[in-house]
Amino acid sequence: MTASVLDYIFNPRSIAIAGVSPDLARPNIAQAFVNSLKDFGYKGDIYPLHPAGGEIFGLKVYKNIKDIPNNVDYVVSAIPARYTPQLITDCVVKKVKIVHLFTSGYSEIEDHIGLELENEIVKIARSGGVRLIGPNCMGTYCPATGMTFAAEYPDQKGFPKTSGQVGLVSQSGGNTIYAIRQCAERGVYFSKAISYGNATDLNESDYLEYFADDDETRLVAMYIEGLKEGQRFKYAVKKALKTKPVIINKGGNTETGARTCTSHTSAMAGSAKIWRSFIKQTGAILVEGMDELVDVIVAFTKMPVPHGRNAVVIGTGGGVGVQAADDITNAGLFLPMLNPEVRKQLNSIYGTEAGSMFRNPVDSPPFGGVKNHIRAIKAIADSNDIDIIILHFGFDIWAMVSRTIPLQPFVETVSELVDIIKKPLAIVLHYCTDPKSRVLEDEVAHKFVNMGLPVYPSISRAANAISKYITYHEYRLKNLKDRD
Repeated sequence: MTASVLDYIFNPRSIAIAGVSPDLARPNIAQAFVNSLKDFGYKGDIYPLHPAGGEIFGLKVYKNIKDIPNNVDYVVSAIPARYTPQLITDCVVKKVKIVHLFTSGYSEIEDHIGLELENEIVKIARSGGVRLIGPNCMGTYCPATGMTFAAEYPDQKGFPKTSGQVGLVSQSGGNTIYAIRQCAERGVYFSKAISYGNATDLNESDYLEYFADDDETRLVAMYIEGLKEGQRFKYAVKKALKTKPVIINKGGNTETGARTCTSHTSAMAGSAKIWRSFIKQTGAILVEGMDELVDVIVAFTKMPVPHGRNAVVIGTGGGVGVQAADDITNAGLFLPMLNPEVRKQLNSIYGTEAGSMFRNPVDSPPFGGVKNHIRAIKAIADSNDIDIIILHFGFDIWAMVSRTIPLQPFVETVSELVDIIKKPLAIVLHYCTDPKSRVLEDEVAHKFVNMGLPVYPSISRAANAISKYITYHEYRLKNLKDRD
Protein backbone atom coordinates (compact mmCIF):
# COMPACT_ATOMS: atom_id res chain seq x y z
CA MET A 1 0.00 0.00 0.00
CA THR A 2 1.54 3.29 -1.09
CA ALA A 3 0.76 6.52 0.69
CA SER A 4 -0.20 8.12 -2.64
CA VAL A 5 -3.20 5.80 -2.97
CA LEU A 6 -4.52 6.61 0.50
CA ASP A 7 -3.99 10.31 -0.17
CA TYR A 8 -7.03 10.15 -2.44
CA ILE A 9 -9.16 9.23 0.59
CA PHE A 10 -8.50 12.53 2.31
CA ASN A 11 -7.52 14.70 -0.69
CA PRO A 12 -9.71 13.73 -3.65
CA ARG A 13 -9.89 16.21 -6.51
CA SER A 14 -13.40 15.09 -7.42
CA ILE A 15 -16.20 13.08 -5.82
CA ALA A 16 -19.19 11.27 -7.32
CA ILE A 17 -22.11 10.26 -5.10
CA ALA A 18 -24.24 7.35 -6.32
CA GLY A 19 -27.92 7.28 -5.41
CA VAL A 20 -28.66 11.02 -5.38
CA SER A 21 -32.32 11.24 -6.30
CA PRO A 22 -33.16 14.59 -7.92
CA ASP A 23 -36.55 14.46 -6.16
CA LEU A 24 -36.19 16.83 -3.19
CA ALA A 25 -39.59 15.73 -1.91
CA ARG A 26 -37.99 12.35 -1.16
CA PRO A 27 -34.76 13.12 0.71
CA ASN A 28 -32.19 10.32 1.07
CA ILE A 29 -28.71 9.77 2.48
CA ALA A 30 -27.02 10.39 -0.87
CA GLN A 31 -28.53 13.89 -0.99
CA ALA A 32 -27.19 14.45 2.55
CA PHE A 33 -23.67 13.54 1.40
CA VAL A 34 -23.88 16.13 -1.40
CA ASN A 35 -25.23 18.77 0.98
CA SER A 36 -22.58 18.04 3.59
CA LEU A 37 -19.73 18.43 1.13
CA LYS A 38 -21.13 21.65 -0.33
CA ASP A 39 -21.86 23.24 3.04
CA PHE A 40 -18.55 22.13 4.56
CA GLY A 41 -16.57 23.82 1.81
CA TYR A 42 -15.28 20.97 -0.34
CA LYS A 43 -13.56 22.72 -3.26
CA GLY A 44 -13.32 19.85 -5.72
CA ASP A 45 -15.91 18.79 -8.28
CA ILE A 46 -19.06 17.02 -7.04
CA TYR A 47 -20.97 14.72 -9.39
CA PRO A 48 -24.37 13.37 -8.26
CA LEU A 49 -25.34 10.04 -9.85
CA HIS A 50 -28.84 8.62 -10.44
CA PRO A 51 -30.38 6.62 -13.33
CA ALA A 52 -33.10 9.27 -13.69
CA GLY A 53 -30.63 12.08 -14.36
CA GLY A 54 -31.80 15.66 -13.79
CA GLU A 55 -30.45 18.36 -11.52
CA ILE A 56 -30.14 18.90 -7.76
CA PHE A 57 -28.65 21.68 -5.61
CA GLY A 58 -27.51 23.39 -8.79
CA LEU A 59 -25.55 20.33 -9.92
CA LYS A 60 -26.16 18.11 -12.93
CA VAL A 61 -27.17 14.56 -12.01
CA TYR A 62 -25.39 12.05 -14.24
CA LYS A 63 -27.09 8.78 -15.14
CA ASN A 64 -23.86 6.81 -15.07
CA ILE A 65 -20.37 7.53 -13.78
CA LYS A 66 -19.02 6.77 -17.25
CA ASP A 67 -21.00 9.81 -18.54
CA ILE A 68 -18.98 12.23 -16.41
CA PRO A 69 -16.59 14.02 -18.80
CA ASN A 70 -13.80 14.50 -16.25
CA ASN A 71 -11.74 12.20 -14.02
CA VAL A 72 -13.27 10.98 -10.77
CA ASP A 73 -11.03 10.17 -7.80
CA TYR A 74 -13.54 9.18 -5.13
CA VAL A 75 -17.01 7.64 -5.22
CA VAL A 76 -19.57 7.41 -2.42
CA SER A 77 -21.95 4.50 -2.90
CA ALA A 78 -25.31 5.06 -1.20
CA ILE A 79 -27.28 2.59 -3.32
CA PRO A 80 -28.69 -0.85 -2.37
CA ALA A 81 -26.00 -3.51 -2.03
CA ARG A 82 -27.32 -5.62 -4.91
CA TYR A 83 -26.54 -2.82 -7.39
CA THR A 84 -22.95 -2.22 -6.25
CA PRO A 85 -21.20 -4.85 -8.45
CA GLN A 86 -22.23 -2.91 -11.54
CA LEU A 87 -21.20 0.39 -9.93
CA ILE A 88 -17.75 -1.01 -9.06
CA THR A 89 -17.43 -2.38 -12.61
CA ASP A 90 -18.16 1.09 -13.99
CA CYS A 91 -15.67 2.61 -11.53
CA VAL A 92 -12.98 0.27 -12.87
CA VAL A 93 -13.71 1.50 -16.40
CA LYS A 94 -13.62 5.11 -15.18
CA LYS A 95 -10.31 4.47 -13.34
CA VAL A 96 -11.66 5.65 -10.01
CA LYS A 97 -9.13 5.51 -7.16
CA ILE A 98 -11.39 5.02 -4.10
CA VAL A 99 -14.96 3.82 -3.55
CA HIS A 100 -16.55 4.44 -0.16
CA LEU A 101 -19.41 2.00 0.38
CA PHE A 102 -21.83 3.58 2.82
CA THR A 103 -24.20 0.78 1.87
CA SER A 104 -24.76 -2.13 4.28
CA GLY A 105 -26.07 -5.63 3.54
CA TYR A 106 -22.82 -7.53 3.12
CA SER A 107 -20.85 -9.86 5.43
CA GLU A 108 -22.14 -8.17 8.60
CA ILE A 109 -25.54 -9.86 8.13
CA GLU A 110 -26.19 -13.55 8.79
CA ASP A 111 -26.76 -14.32 5.14
CA HIS A 112 -24.37 -16.10 2.78
CA ILE A 113 -25.62 -13.88 -0.04
CA GLY A 114 -24.17 -10.81 1.73
CA LEU A 115 -20.77 -12.47 2.06
CA GLU A 116 -20.79 -13.61 -1.54
CA LEU A 117 -21.74 -10.11 -2.68
CA GLU A 118 -18.90 -8.61 -0.66
CA ASN A 119 -16.40 -11.07 -2.14
CA GLU A 120 -17.69 -10.24 -5.61
CA ILE A 121 -17.19 -6.48 -5.32
CA VAL A 122 -13.70 -6.98 -3.87
CA LYS A 123 -12.77 -9.18 -6.81
CA ILE A 124 -14.07 -6.61 -9.31
CA ALA A 125 -12.34 -3.72 -7.54
CA ARG A 126 -8.98 -5.46 -7.35
CA SER A 127 -9.12 -6.36 -11.02
CA GLY A 128 -8.98 -2.65 -11.85
CA GLY A 129 -6.93 -1.22 -8.97
CA VAL A 130 -9.91 0.38 -7.21
CA ARG A 131 -9.60 0.50 -3.40
CA LEU A 132 -12.65 0.14 -1.15
CA ILE A 133 -13.60 1.84 2.14
CA GLY A 134 -16.19 -0.22 3.99
CA PRO A 135 -18.76 -1.49 3.24
CA ASN A 136 -21.17 -0.36 5.93
CA CYS A 137 -19.45 2.83 7.11
CA MET A 138 -19.69 6.63 7.23
CA GLY A 139 -16.42 7.36 5.42
CA THR A 140 -14.05 10.31 5.55
CA TYR A 141 -13.58 13.52 7.54
CA CYS A 142 -10.77 15.95 6.72
CA PRO A 143 -11.46 19.62 7.56
CA ALA A 144 -8.44 20.88 5.60
CA THR A 145 -9.86 19.57 2.31
CA GLY A 146 -13.58 19.94 3.12
CA MET A 147 -14.24 16.20 3.35
CA THR A 148 -17.10 15.33 5.68
CA PHE A 149 -20.25 13.29 6.12
CA ALA A 150 -21.78 15.55 8.81
CA ALA A 151 -21.98 19.27 8.03
CA GLU A 152 -23.59 21.95 10.20
CA TYR A 153 -27.34 22.56 9.94
CA PRO A 154 -29.65 24.85 11.97
CA ASP A 155 -31.24 21.86 13.73
CA GLN A 156 -28.24 19.54 13.76
CA LYS A 157 -24.71 19.99 15.03
CA GLY A 158 -22.19 18.97 12.41
CA PHE A 159 -18.41 18.63 12.48
CA PRO A 160 -16.01 21.50 13.19
CA LYS A 161 -14.12 23.00 10.26
CA THR A 162 -11.04 23.51 12.44
CA SER A 163 -8.09 21.22 11.72
CA GLY A 164 -6.10 19.66 14.54
CA GLN A 165 -3.34 17.13 15.07
CA VAL A 166 -5.29 14.00 16.05
CA GLY A 167 -5.97 11.23 13.55
CA LEU A 168 -8.95 8.92 14.14
CA VAL A 169 -9.37 5.38 12.80
CA SER A 170 -12.76 3.97 13.75
CA GLN A 171 -14.64 0.88 12.69
CA SER A 172 -17.87 2.50 13.92
CA GLY A 173 -19.53 5.49 12.30
CA GLY A 174 -21.39 6.41 15.48
CA ASN A 175 -18.20 6.34 17.55
CA THR A 176 -16.48 8.47 14.91
CA ILE A 177 -19.19 11.11 15.24
CA TYR A 178 -19.07 10.95 19.04
CA ALA A 179 -15.28 11.31 19.25
CA ILE A 180 -15.12 14.27 16.86
CA ARG A 181 -17.93 16.17 18.58
CA GLN A 182 -16.85 15.41 22.15
CA CYS A 183 -13.26 16.36 21.44
CA ALA A 184 -14.38 19.62 19.84
CA GLU A 185 -16.36 20.45 22.99
CA ARG A 186 -13.11 20.13 24.91
CA GLY A 187 -10.95 22.07 22.47
CA VAL A 188 -9.37 19.17 20.58
CA TYR A 189 -9.57 18.86 16.79
CA PHE A 190 -8.73 16.23 14.20
CA SER A 191 -6.41 16.27 11.22
CA LYS A 192 -8.30 13.41 9.59
CA ALA A 193 -10.76 10.69 10.55
CA ILE A 194 -11.97 7.53 8.84
CA SER A 195 -14.98 5.32 9.61
CA TYR A 196 -14.20 2.06 7.81
CA GLY A 197 -16.88 -0.52 8.70
CA ASN A 198 -16.39 -4.08 7.45
CA ALA A 199 -12.84 -3.42 6.17
CA THR A 200 -13.29 -5.81 3.28
CA ASP A 201 -10.36 -4.21 1.42
CA LEU A 202 -8.59 -1.34 3.21
CA ASN A 203 -8.36 -2.17 6.90
CA GLU A 204 -7.13 -0.75 10.20
CA SER A 205 -3.49 -1.54 9.37
CA ASP A 206 -3.64 0.45 6.12
CA TYR A 207 -5.04 3.50 7.90
CA LEU A 208 -2.64 3.27 10.84
CA GLU A 209 0.35 2.97 8.50
CA TYR A 210 -0.89 6.05 6.66
CA PHE A 211 -1.27 8.07 9.87
CA ALA A 212 2.16 6.92 11.05
CA ASP A 213 3.69 8.77 8.08
CA ASP A 214 1.27 11.71 8.08
CA ASP A 215 3.03 14.92 9.14
CA GLU A 216 -0.32 16.57 9.97
CA THR A 217 -1.11 13.89 12.56
CA ARG A 218 0.73 13.92 15.91
CA LEU A 219 -1.46 11.43 17.78
CA VAL A 220 -3.56 8.47 16.56
CA ALA A 221 -6.79 7.35 18.26
CA MET A 222 -8.49 4.10 17.25
CA TYR A 223 -11.77 2.27 17.82
CA ILE A 224 -11.41 -1.35 16.70
CA GLU A 225 -13.83 -4.26 16.83
CA GLY A 226 -11.61 -6.87 15.20
CA LEU A 227 -8.43 -7.29 13.17
CA LYS A 228 -8.09 -8.45 9.58
CA GLU A 229 -4.31 -8.97 9.78
CA GLY A 230 -3.11 -9.36 13.35
CA GLN A 231 0.62 -9.58 12.73
CA ARG A 232 0.60 -6.71 10.28
CA PHE A 233 -1.35 -4.58 12.74
CA LYS A 234 1.24 -5.27 15.42
CA TYR A 235 4.00 -3.96 13.15
CA ALA A 236 1.83 -0.97 12.17
CA VAL A 237 1.35 -0.03 15.83
CA LYS A 238 5.07 -0.31 16.53
CA LYS A 239 5.86 1.78 13.46
CA ALA A 240 3.45 4.53 14.50
CA LEU A 241 4.71 4.52 18.09
CA LYS A 242 8.20 5.45 16.91
CA THR A 243 6.95 8.96 16.18
CA LYS A 244 3.55 9.43 17.88
CA PRO A 245 1.25 8.03 20.57
CA VAL A 246 -1.42 5.46 19.65
CA ILE A 247 -4.57 5.20 21.80
CA ILE A 248 -6.80 2.17 21.22
CA ASN A 249 -10.35 1.43 22.33
CA LYS A 250 -11.05 -2.23 21.63
CA GLY A 251 -14.73 -3.17 21.37
CA GLY A 252 -16.13 -6.68 21.73
CA ASN A 253 -14.10 -7.99 24.66
CA THR A 254 -16.96 -10.04 26.12
CA GLU A 255 -18.85 -12.91 24.51
CA THR A 256 -21.91 -10.69 23.99
CA GLY A 257 -19.77 -7.80 22.77
CA ALA A 258 -17.95 -10.04 20.29
CA ARG A 259 -21.27 -11.31 18.94
CA THR A 260 -22.47 -7.72 18.54
CA CYS A 261 -19.26 -6.80 16.69
CA THR A 262 -19.90 -9.53 14.15
CA SER A 263 -23.42 -8.29 13.44
CA HIS A 264 -22.24 -4.67 13.39
CA THR A 265 -19.24 -4.76 11.05
CA SER A 266 -18.48 -8.47 10.47
CA ALA A 267 -15.43 -8.11 12.78
CA MET A 268 -14.13 -11.13 14.65
CA ALA A 269 -13.22 -9.82 18.09
CA GLY A 270 -10.46 -11.30 20.24
CA SER A 271 -10.37 -11.76 24.02
CA ALA A 272 -9.65 -8.92 26.41
CA LYS A 273 -6.73 -10.85 27.94
CA ILE A 274 -5.00 -11.21 24.57
CA TRP A 275 -5.54 -7.54 23.78
CA ARG A 276 -4.13 -6.33 27.09
CA SER A 277 -1.06 -8.51 26.60
CA PHE A 278 -0.61 -7.18 23.07
CA ILE A 279 -0.93 -3.54 24.13
CA LYS A 280 1.55 -4.04 26.97
CA GLN A 281 4.11 -5.37 24.49
CA THR A 282 3.75 -2.44 22.08
CA GLY A 283 3.50 0.55 24.42
CA ALA A 284 0.22 1.76 22.95
CA ILE A 285 -2.44 3.06 25.33
CA LEU A 286 -5.47 0.80 25.84
CA VAL A 287 -8.67 2.50 26.98
CA GLU A 288 -12.10 1.21 27.94
CA GLY A 289 -14.85 3.06 26.09
CA MET A 290 -15.19 6.23 24.05
CA ASP A 291 -15.35 8.57 27.05
CA GLU A 292 -11.97 7.35 28.22
CA LEU A 293 -10.61 7.63 24.69
CA VAL A 294 -11.60 11.30 24.61
CA ASP A 295 -10.30 11.89 28.16
CA VAL A 296 -6.87 10.51 27.29
CA ILE A 297 -6.73 12.49 24.03
CA VAL A 298 -7.44 15.65 26.08
CA ALA A 299 -4.54 14.86 28.44
CA PHE A 300 -2.14 14.27 25.55
CA THR A 301 -3.10 17.44 23.71
CA LYS A 302 -3.74 19.85 26.60
CA MET A 303 -1.14 19.05 29.25
CA PRO A 304 2.65 19.19 29.49
CA VAL A 305 4.14 15.88 30.57
CA PRO A 306 4.19 15.64 34.39
CA HIS A 307 7.58 14.97 35.93
CA GLY A 308 6.07 12.47 38.36
CA ARG A 309 2.85 11.00 39.75
CA ASN A 310 2.41 13.21 42.83
CA ALA A 311 -0.89 15.06 42.52
CA VAL A 312 -2.69 17.58 44.67
CA VAL A 313 -6.48 17.98 44.58
CA ILE A 314 -7.77 21.42 45.54
CA GLY A 315 -11.42 22.35 45.90
CA THR A 316 -14.32 22.38 48.30
CA GLY A 317 -15.94 19.53 50.20
CA GLY A 318 -14.58 17.03 52.72
CA GLY A 319 -16.49 14.08 51.27
CA VAL A 320 -15.33 15.00 47.81
CA GLY A 321 -11.78 14.92 49.10
CA VAL A 322 -12.16 11.47 50.60
CA GLN A 323 -13.57 10.10 47.36
CA ALA A 324 -10.88 11.93 45.40
CA ALA A 325 -8.19 10.24 47.49
CA ASP A 326 -9.59 6.84 46.52
CA ASP A 327 -9.99 7.82 42.85
CA ILE A 328 -6.48 9.23 42.59
CA THR A 329 -4.92 6.20 44.24
CA ASN A 330 -6.94 3.72 42.17
CA ALA A 331 -5.79 5.48 39.00
CA GLY A 332 -2.14 4.98 39.90
CA LEU A 333 -1.31 8.51 41.05
CA PHE A 334 -0.16 9.58 44.53
CA LEU A 335 -1.48 12.16 46.99
CA PRO A 336 1.45 13.11 49.22
CA MET A 337 0.73 14.95 52.43
CA LEU A 338 1.53 18.65 52.02
CA ASN A 339 4.80 19.40 53.77
CA PRO A 340 4.75 21.43 57.01
CA GLU A 341 6.13 24.57 55.36
CA VAL A 342 3.30 24.67 52.78
CA ARG A 343 0.67 24.03 55.45
CA LYS A 344 2.17 26.84 57.49
CA GLN A 345 1.80 29.18 54.51
CA LEU A 346 -1.85 28.14 54.07
CA ASN A 347 -2.56 28.85 57.73
CA SER A 348 -0.93 32.24 57.32
CA ILE A 349 -3.06 33.02 54.25
CA TYR A 350 -6.39 31.91 55.70
CA GLY A 351 -5.72 32.50 59.40
CA THR A 352 -7.01 29.07 60.42
CA GLU A 353 -7.54 25.52 59.18
CA ALA A 354 -10.95 25.39 60.85
CA GLY A 355 -13.60 24.46 58.29
CA SER A 356 -10.89 23.50 55.83
CA MET A 357 -8.37 20.75 55.20
CA PHE A 358 -4.74 21.54 54.44
CA ARG A 359 -3.37 18.03 53.98
CA ASN A 360 -4.14 16.63 50.49
CA PRO A 361 -6.77 16.75 49.12
CA VAL A 362 -7.05 20.40 50.10
CA ASP A 363 -10.49 21.61 51.14
CA SER A 364 -10.04 25.33 50.59
CA PRO A 365 -12.31 27.83 52.39
CA PRO A 366 -15.37 28.74 50.31
CA PHE A 367 -15.14 32.47 50.98
CA GLY A 368 -11.38 33.03 51.03
CA GLY A 369 -11.34 35.48 48.14
CA VAL A 370 -9.61 35.32 44.75
CA LYS A 371 -6.26 36.76 45.89
CA ASN A 372 -5.97 34.38 48.82
CA HIS A 373 -7.01 31.44 46.68
CA ILE A 374 -4.33 32.25 44.11
CA ARG A 375 -1.66 32.68 46.83
CA ALA A 376 -2.63 29.35 48.38
CA ILE A 377 -2.61 27.39 45.14
CA LYS A 378 0.70 28.93 44.09
CA ALA A 379 2.24 27.99 47.43
CA ILE A 380 1.11 24.40 46.92
CA ALA A 381 2.20 24.28 43.26
CA ASP A 382 5.66 25.62 44.13
CA SER A 383 6.30 22.65 46.39
CA ASN A 384 8.85 20.17 45.05
CA ASP A 385 6.59 17.39 46.34
CA ILE A 386 3.85 18.17 43.78
CA ASP A 387 3.86 17.28 40.06
CA ILE A 388 0.21 17.76 39.05
CA ILE A 389 -2.51 20.17 40.20
CA ILE A 390 -6.17 19.19 39.93
CA LEU A 391 -8.62 22.00 40.70
CA HIS A 392 -12.23 20.98 41.18
CA PHE A 393 -15.44 22.96 41.47
CA GLY A 394 -18.53 21.24 42.87
CA PHE A 395 -21.56 23.21 41.70
CA ASP A 396 -24.03 21.64 44.12
CA ILE A 397 -21.73 22.18 47.11
CA TRP A 398 -21.43 25.89 46.38
CA ALA A 399 -25.17 26.18 45.79
CA MET A 400 -25.77 24.82 49.29
CA VAL A 401 -23.42 27.25 51.06
CA SER A 402 -24.30 30.32 49.01
CA ARG A 403 -27.50 31.68 47.46
CA THR A 404 -25.57 32.06 44.21
CA ILE A 405 -22.90 29.90 42.62
CA PRO A 406 -19.74 32.08 42.69
CA LEU A 407 -18.32 30.97 39.36
CA GLN A 408 -16.71 34.27 38.43
CA PRO A 409 -14.16 34.19 41.30
CA PHE A 410 -13.23 30.64 40.34
CA VAL A 411 -12.80 31.65 36.69
CA GLU A 412 -10.69 34.64 37.72
CA THR A 413 -8.55 32.43 39.93
CA VAL A 414 -7.89 29.93 37.17
CA SER A 415 -7.23 32.70 34.64
CA GLU A 416 -4.49 34.11 36.86
CA LEU A 417 -3.02 30.69 37.61
CA VAL A 418 -2.57 29.79 33.92
CA ASP A 419 0.28 32.29 33.65
CA ILE A 420 1.69 31.69 37.14
CA ILE A 421 1.82 27.92 37.47
CA LYS A 422 4.15 25.99 35.19
CA LYS A 423 3.16 22.51 36.36
CA PRO A 424 0.41 20.48 34.64
CA LEU A 425 -3.03 21.78 35.62
CA ALA A 426 -6.39 20.04 35.13
CA ILE A 427 -9.86 21.41 35.84
CA VAL A 428 -12.72 19.25 37.13
CA LEU A 429 -16.29 20.56 36.99
CA HIS A 430 -18.67 18.16 38.67
CA TYR A 431 -21.72 17.55 40.85
CA CYS A 432 -24.31 19.23 38.65
CA THR A 433 -27.60 17.66 39.72
CA ASP A 434 -29.60 20.84 39.18
CA PRO A 435 -30.53 21.80 35.57
CA LYS A 436 -29.29 25.36 36.14
CA SER A 437 -25.96 24.00 37.36
CA ARG A 438 -25.58 21.98 34.17
CA VAL A 439 -26.08 25.10 32.06
CA LEU A 440 -23.53 27.00 34.14
CA GLU A 441 -21.10 24.10 33.94
CA ASP A 442 -21.28 24.15 30.14
CA GLU A 443 -20.65 27.91 30.06
CA VAL A 444 -17.66 27.85 32.37
CA ALA A 445 -16.23 24.72 30.73
CA HIS A 446 -16.06 26.58 27.42
CA LYS A 447 -14.19 29.43 29.11
CA PHE A 448 -11.55 27.05 30.42
CA VAL A 449 -11.37 25.19 27.09
CA ASN A 450 -10.70 28.53 25.39
CA MET A 451 -7.82 29.03 27.82
CA GLY A 452 -6.34 25.80 26.48
CA LEU A 453 -6.94 23.84 29.68
CA PRO A 454 -7.89 20.17 30.04
CA VAL A 455 -11.41 19.98 31.51
CA TYR A 456 -12.94 16.84 33.03
CA PRO A 457 -16.37 15.95 34.47
CA SER A 458 -14.99 14.04 37.46
CA ILE A 459 -11.80 13.62 39.47
CA SER A 460 -11.69 9.90 38.69
CA ARG A 461 -11.77 10.50 34.92
CA ALA A 462 -9.12 13.21 35.15
CA ALA A 463 -6.84 11.02 37.28
CA ASN A 464 -7.26 8.00 35.03
CA ALA A 465 -6.45 9.96 31.87
CA ILE A 466 -3.43 11.68 33.43
CA SER A 467 -2.11 8.36 34.75
CA LYS A 468 -2.26 6.75 31.30
CA TYR A 469 -0.59 9.81 29.83
CA ILE A 470 2.28 9.40 32.31
CA THR A 471 2.46 5.63 31.74
CA TYR A 472 3.00 6.17 28.02
CA HIS A 473 5.94 8.50 28.63
CA GLU A 474 7.40 6.24 31.32
CA TYR A 475 7.35 3.38 28.81
CA ARG A 476 9.06 5.51 26.15
CA LEU A 477 11.72 6.70 28.58
CA LYS A 478 12.43 3.15 29.74
CA ASN A 479 12.78 1.93 26.14
CA LEU A 480 15.19 4.75 25.33
CA LYS A 481 17.33 3.86 28.34
CA ASP A 482 17.24 0.15 27.41
CA ARG A 483 18.44 0.94 23.88
CA ASP A 484 21.27 3.07 25.26
